[in-house]
Amino acid sequence: MTLPREALVEAAERWGTPLYVTDLDRAAANAHAWRTALPGALVAYAVKANPDQALLDRLAGEGFGFEVVGPIELALAERAGCPPERMVVNGVGQADADLRDALATGALVNAESLGALETLVSAPSRGRIGLRINPALDAATHPHLATGSAGAKFGIALDEIPAALERLGDPPASIGAHIGSAIADPGPYRMLASVLASLAERSGAERIDIGGGFGGKPEAFASAIREHLAETGRLIVEPGRSVVADAGWLVTRVVRVQARGHIVADAGMTELLRPMLYGARHPVTLLAGGAPIAERSWTLSGPVCEAGDVLARELDLGTDAGEGALLAIGEAGAYGLAMASGYNGRLRPAQAVIDGGELRLSRRRETLSDVIGRDA
Repeated sequence: MTLPREALVEAAERWGTPLYVTDLDRAAANAHAWRTALPGALVAYAVKANPDQALLDRLAGEGFGFEVVGPIELALAERAGCPPERMVVNGVGQADADLRDALATGALVNAESLGALETLVSAPSRGRIGLRINPALDAATHPHLATGSAGAKFGIALDEIPAALERLGDPPASIGAHIGSAIADPGPYRMLASVLASLAERSGAERIDIGGGFGGKPEAFASAIREHLAETGRLIVEPGRSVVADAGWLVTRVVRVQARGHIVADAGMTELLRPMLYGARHPVTLLAGGAPIAERSWTLSGPVCEAGDVLARELDLGTDAGEGALLAIGEAGAYGLAMASGYNGRLRPAQAVIDGGELRLSRRRETLSDVIGRDA
């Protein structure tokens, strides 16, 4: 997709770097692609991918739902005006009080263990309770992202399902699973759809939740899913990264150059953890030139005191990528802002959005007062 070069440069000039920029128009178009691929399905955007309030407001206003994994994300979804019938609550380690509070909102709350199910069933207000299972599927992704493998902590094990259905009593409001993230092959979703179709028939579940983790375009995954779940109006799908990844950039400025091969930027693992955590690769583009450097392959490193603080390797950005150069790191709309930390005394960046073609600030840069103001 086209890089909004002028908007990224303008955003850096107005709000400094490092800076997240998210194109809400592009994110909304990506969400609509899921709606087109699976007609009638509840498209519940996974808030954990990027919780920016401007993004949530835009998606809620266009009729999308939200998948949340805790009380803060639930509050953000409610703040965006999302009605409870379009909200799905997951989370493998939620406290009993948080589960009961979520159920009271009217949202669909999925039990990921027999213990969580007991809490939900015994809650004062009986709401919409679903079951999230562990399908014991190998999704062929990074081990840290494989949430559906048999040894993962997520979901109710297959051999526990009879006990779960007996304790629930009524048919579950939904039965579903989440098998991982950044999965490029639709094949595992074909297998998951087969498992869930069988369980839905057996349990009488009202809806079927196929989860998220899609590492490609919606139609290929939708085709695989429809082979076993043709009635798409019953489906819930929870795309996150596929909605916002290519709609976001981390804009950073080069602050130092080391002749031994490092371009050091003012953004690092505290702003984009994925390269260090998963070995993720993100494209890097020169937006505006700086001081001259040698024509060679460079490593783009961050300023954090960790040897693993590397954003990209084997870069050839030309001879104008020295100190002062402005860079755009692509595919950063997902899990940039969401995973940002204050490690090494770093202040979290601001976030700007492109909304209706217009550039505006959606979240200001964190300040020292924000950090120390919480001290007792």
